Amino acid sequence: VICFCAVCVLEVLRTPPESAFMKTIGVITGISYVSGIDYYKGINERIAKLLPDGAVMPHNSEMVMFSVDCDVYVRYLKDNDTSGVQEYLAQAAHKLDLVGVDFIVIASNTAHICYSYLRERFPKRPILHIVDCVAKVLPKGKVGLLGTEPTMREGSWIRELLWFISERLALHGFEVVVPAKEEDRQRCYDIICRELSFEIFSDASRNFFAEMAVELYQCGADAGVILGCTEIELLLRQSDVPDVPLHRSAELHIEAAARIQAGADQLEDYDPQAQVIEAKT
Repeated sequence: VICFCAVCVLEVLRTPPESAFMKTIGVITGISYVSGIDYYKGINERIAKLLPDGAVMPHNSEMVMFSVDCDVYVRYLKDNDTSGVQEYLAQAAHKLDLVGVDFIVIASNTAHICYSYLRERFPKRPILHIVDCVAKVLPKGKVGLLGTEPTMREGSWIRELLWFISERLALHGFEVVVPAKEEDRQRCYDIICRELSFEIFSDASRNFFAEMAVELYQCGADAGVILGCTEIELLLRQSDVPDVPLHRSAELHIEAAARIQAGADQLEDYDPQAQVIEAKT
């Protein structure tokens, strides 16, 4: 009996737990910290559901987070200093690279302007693109986008962001519609920076975003409206605009990250360029 028990114990020790096969996520956050909290909580909750229960309790996500200073980041943006933004976020990615994470998640829509730069700098660290996660669930057609900065001037970071999001969605076959009036885009930006980034959620701001979503839908965004700022999702609910399909970019990003970490999906399932290559082979 003693020998049998010893053999059983050895077999248990030789059998790795589910977490041994779990990929390690690297998260760049701080843009703002509010969305980082949402990512940490959301990924962990989903991992607990995706994996079988552990020996004692549900599994946690194996995750490394690096938080940047949002003030430094936004100053680079307002100065239209794209290279400054890239180098600043590259410092965060470098820390995650040194740790050896399996893939990186950027807990921000806007910070994806650095996606290509970071992929080139750290080719061994795949990045799960937030737009790819949204595109995977969108019905075909035009899609509205909320969350853009106002000026839309040539050379501005947001011109680059809008182009980048539009181009990324175009790889999936989508056309993007944004608020037409400059003052509306200005108010979107002000609410994000002055309220949502500090967990201030007012009914007036909620009503404004609801009106913008309805307007985009009526202007041809038949595939619905993307909440293209992770903080907007904490303010605007589907029940606020029941007739307009809302696509919550951060929520979809979080869901995809957890599924990839748990092995339910692969990174290639979301990458449009990988899908094109696969279709040709």
